[in-house]
Amino acid sequence: MVASTDWLVSVPAELDAGPASMLPLAGPVALGTLRTGRLGPGETVLITAGAGAIGHLAVQLAKLQGAGTVIATAGPAKLGYLKELGADAAIDHTQPGWADQVRAAAPSGVDLALEAVGGTMLHQSIDLLAPFGRVVVFGASAGELTSVPVRSLFAMKSVTGFSLLALRAASAAQARADIAELTGLFLTGRLRATTETTLPLAEVAQAHQLLEDRAVIGRLLLTP
Repeated sequence: MVASTDWLVSVPAELDAGPASMLPLAGPVALGTLRTGRLGPGETVLITAGAGAIGHLAVQLAKLQGAGTVIATAGPAKLGYLKELGADAAIDHTQPGWADQVRAAAPSGVDLALEAVGGTMLHQSIDLLAPFGRVVVFGASAGELTSVPVRSLFAMKSVTGFSLLALRAASAAQARADIAELTGLFLTGRLRATTETTLPLAEVAQAHQLLEDRAVIGRLLLTP
């Protein structure tokens, strides 16, 4: 792979490999989705796949930016971890009634949803929005690039997308500023990176299997 020198990240000597690995991609996406969604003080945020490499940072950043209630979803084995990150409600999205649990945690609806699963999860996230609520779509890990029914937006709801490549092209200065902001948050300990799974580079096939099995919390690191 050839990387543009414009987007290489300078890593401070005191920053460990785990948080350093978040600076080029995962961190800026987590921060960028919150900014794109115009998170306001006291608002309710729903983060699907909250225990992943991007999601676990988004949970923390939402709290740092003044969210009133942070609701995060994950598989059953990761719910305790979401609470440790600061989520006010941790919900098992493998259960058929997960959306009802979100409604119980946010009776007035969700103001902002960060969605990277796709398929029916996106449709349900739109349904959970409060009036003037926003969904920011930045992926489709379920493998289903679904369409959005226009009728679902009539109740003063909106859906927008986020791509780090698009942000770099549209506002390079903002993208650079985001990296600097994240570096400072990691250095001061206000933001922490979870890298519990570390494997040697020779075991890359095993690493991919763990990702496919959704057995990784936070970021998986391969060490050369």
